[in-house]
Amino acid sequence: MRIRLVAPALAAAVLAACGGDSPSGPTGPVATRPVPWTENSWTQPVPAWGSPVRLNLPVPLASILLSGGFNGLGAFGAHEGGHVEGLNHVWIPTTVTTVRSWAAGKVTKIEDMGPRGTSDGRHEYFITIDYGQGLVGKHLDTDVPLVKVGDVVKEGDPVATETNSAEFNLIDNNRSDGERTGGSFGSPVSPFDYLRDDVKAALVARYTVEVVEPYFRTGQSAGVQRPWEPFLTNKMLFHADHKGTVAGEWICTNKGWSVVDPVYYDVMTIFDVTNSYGHFQRVELMDHDWSFPGNKNNTDGVWQFGDAPGRIMFTLNNRGPTYYGLFAIDESTGRAKLTIEWNIGSYPAALSPNAAVYVERAPIYLGGDAQALGIIR
Repeated sequence: MRIRLVAPALAAAVLAACGGDSPSGPTGPVATRPVPWTENSWTQPVPAWGSPVRLNLPVPLASILLSGGFNGLGAFGAHEGGHVEGLNHVWIPTTVTTVRSWAAGKVTKIEDMGPRGTSDGRHEYFITIDYGQGLVGKHLDTDVPLVKVGDVVKEGDPVATETNSAEFNLIDNNRSDGERTGGSFGSPVSPFDYLRDDVKAALVARYTVEVVEPYFRTGQSAGVQRPWEPFLTNKMLFHADHKGTVAGEWICTNKGWSVVDPVYYDVMTIFDVTNSYGHFQRVELMDHDWSFPGNKNNTDGVWQFGDAPGRIMFTLNNRGPTYYGLFAIDESTGRAKLTIEWNIGSYPAALSPNAAVYVERAPIYLGGDAQALGIIR
């Protein structure tokens, strides 16, 4: 079954999913030069042609909740929760309710995204600020705007109240080396890369003491932060580094995208990571009914290779029994293709026409990729 999005407003709301899936910011010059990835770095260097604007945190560093429960930084690029495709924005849980501007700029847009679904009738708002020199920020899921369109703000000026999370999306219109947002827009970039050096150093120091040393060093997660994606800026698309393997981000192309699929998930990210914190074979999966905003069903688990080539086993947190699968990788044309079929308790006899066919995710926001593949319209 293909899901059709019939109402433009609804389509915009769906593609906005947590603020990071839809195009944002003004058009601007687009660089075509690739940016080399710096390994084992907490953040990535901004290329010489990127925006020179540098940022401060929107809340006091001491107010950020780095561990416990569902706390912890939702790091850029991390494939977690409702963003199995990879976060193109960041989550910053905090004890304060006033969110401040990351830099000086001008408020260009305030969007009412509709009711939160709470009994108090609150709405959520997205607030866009143009910092100049190609850099545009969007405060996501705010409660009450404290600015209006046309306001000129200084770094640290109050922008909105928000319920204990300073969620944020940043676009550098000078770049196109990461995920593209569509049209002539630039790329979503990690706000942590664009922090002032002193602010970045202080954040990394606290992160190291409270997250890396007590948790990652022993292979443990800390809130939403995980040792297999340990950095403040992580690589969002990584199958290219694991050619011929199951590792990477995958979109199902031959099954209906629905809220609860009885067998296969719409989006799957498979990790096979060895770093200084351990060896991690993790899987993140998500179903998403694109006809209704926010309808996501996600889970995660572990995997291991089976007893012969082309065999794999998954143990998912919400499904109990082990799934025994057969798989094949095809990289002969264009995007890599992963064909996989699984059963409970035993391997399938062979890959059949009922197998799920996944393709490697492209460097465009998930909704746009699903549309290009004909999964949603």
